[in-house]
Amino acid sequence: MRQVARRSFWVALALCGCGEASKAQVVAAPVVAVDVGYELRRLRPRDEEKLEAMFDRLRVATVGEGKRVAVLFSADWCEPCRKLETELGNRHPAQQIGDVRIFELKEEDWKAATRMDEFDALRRRWSGDTGAYPLLVLLDEQGGKREEMKEAITRLEAAKVEPTLAQWFAETRP
Repeated sequence: MRQVARRSFWVALALCGCGEASKAQVVAAPVVAVDVGYELRRLRPRDEEKLEAMFDRLRVATVGEGKRVAVLFSADWCEPCRKLETELGNRHPAQQIGDVRIFELKEEDWKAATRMDEFDALRRRWSGDTGAYPLLVLLDEQGGKREEMKEAITRLEAAKVEPTLAQWFAETRP
């Protein structure tokens, strides 16, 4: 082990060289655009933890990581929800969507656990309507509603910008 460490030291020293003549030039590597998928976390009933407490805990941790938070309420029977899920399977440049974590809540998960009251109570934070799907809300740092997806579509279309989810996230970056 010691011999390997010594050899690594001498190799590193030889690569670095010494004196003025052998100073290495530092060259900046070109920035490469990286495509990423949407960061989606599905919240399901877990033990005795209440949904509101689970969501608040995860939201605070996400903001602490320097990410923005969006919350998606959906249902398997909902056709627009299925179309949105197709979009969420796409990849986009990291600079467009990489700083957003989406917490998804599916109606079926909470209904099966007979905890729809928690699901509806959390949804009421951002919308009075508990029966319309999908509901996708981009939150501010305090957890309040910054903008709902349908509002964003209307605003982007009025600005003659393609109303995609990736465009919405990129356009609302602080």
